[in-house]
Amino acid sequence: MTLGNGAASMRYEFENGAAEVRRDSDATRIVLTGDLDMSTAPRARAIVEAACAGRPGTVVLDLSAIDFVDSHGFQLLAATHQALTDDGCALVLVPPDGPVRRVFEITGFDQLFGEAVAE
Repeated sequence: MTLGNGAASMRYEFENGAAEVRRDSDATRIVLTGDLDMSTAPRARAIVEAACAGRPGTVVLDLSAIDFVDSHGFQLLAATHQALTDDGCALVLVPPDGPVRRVFEITGFDQLFGEAVAE
């Protein structure tokens, strides 16, 4: 699928969620929706790894539509951050809203991304 601006877009549906990958000249944007948990994290991981395989300069991981995250979701985010950093890429995290965002704050996980967090 191609967006109106010429950027490529792919949508992946999985149980309790979805992922949309949009590529343009500046970055690869991955929008995750629904739950990021034990049942969805492996599929989301495969999608994120495939999207990052071309060594994009910047990956924007948009979590603003995530309803729930568990330790598997956090592990995916930490591994993605590490892999991209090791490859010299930048990860920009768009944080979740409401109670899910609060979990990021309580656990201190929001600090892992430091200045890379985008509003």
